[in-house]
Amino acid sequence: MALAIASLAVTGTAGAASAQSWPTKPVVMVVPFAPGGATDVSARLVAEGLSKELGQSVVVENRTGAAGNIGVAYAVGARPDGYTLLFATMGTLTTNPHLYKETFDVQKDLVPISKTFEVDHVLVVKPSLGVNSIQELVALAKSKPGELTYGSAGIGSSVQMFAVMLNMMAGIDVRQVPYKGSAEARVAVVGGEIDMVMDSPPSALAQIRSGALKALAVTNDKRNETLPDVPTMAEAGITGYAASAWGALLAPAGTPQPIVDRLATATRKVLADPAVIEKYKKTGLGAVSSSPEELRALIAADTKRWGDMVKAAGIKVE
Repeated sequence: MALAIASLAVTGTAGAASAQSWPTKPVVMVVPFAPGGATDVSARLVAEGLSKELGQSVVVENRTGAAGNIGVAYAVGARPDGYTLLFATMGTLTTNPHLYKETFDVQKDLVPISKTFEVDHVLVVKPSLGVNSIQELVALAKSKPGELTYGSAGIGSSVQMFAVMLNMMAGIDVRQVPYKGSAEARVAVVGGEIDMVMDSPPSALAQIRSGALKALAVTNDKRNETLPDVPTMAEAGITGYAASAWGALLAPAGTPQPIVDRLATATRKVLADPAVIEKYKKTGLGAVSSSPEELRALIAADTKRWGDMVKAAGIKVE
């Protein structure tokens, strides 16, 4: 027994020492999306900042496929030693579990570090639709059930989920037309192929200003500084509507707590840097951090929220 206790003591001391000396080699940050998108760009900004804070390189590694599940599965299966991190999104962490048969459990197999960004959406319509407010859109949709269309960035994407949320809360039936991304869907609205799309305000700003698109409302519970004259959904009459997409930094379950704490502190510093905040704005994202506990609660709450919506709306991967 004494030998066993001594062995445990040595192991614990070694683990603490390892955490104190970490990192002694480059850290890999897995991004489950292709290079060049907003999530990838924001991940690289965080990786650059963490490299400075930790005094060691943090390298982004894109592992795409299966709506982000391949990258998440890779991170889940990595050694929990602090040298593999995951930069994921609301969709991959909270919506995908309700749509795909996954080999992992996000809430058990990953440990939260910090929220990394937040972005609301703006509902834009083609001007020829002839509506100037959410209430006019709802009235039109109710007069033509199933005839109006919205573009989505794929099954389970925030672009789809926020539109489904509007359908359910307003009691309307606007049909989904899936596209490869929100940019393609936005082009389809401008071209008159579909009637509307939920898009990020900075992405749609130029076409809103030119009159090619008409902005009706933003999805968050506060107005967007890019479009200060556009009301929130709640202000426009959809009481209780509030939604924003977000990103987060996580690590494999079992990663030593001192390493998680150090990463959380470093991430908060990075996301509070005015230069990083400004670069984030150019991608259309808001730099937002959180404690590990706050992120854990957010994942649990949104997993239930979007799971309930997936079930109620009958959303399935074809």
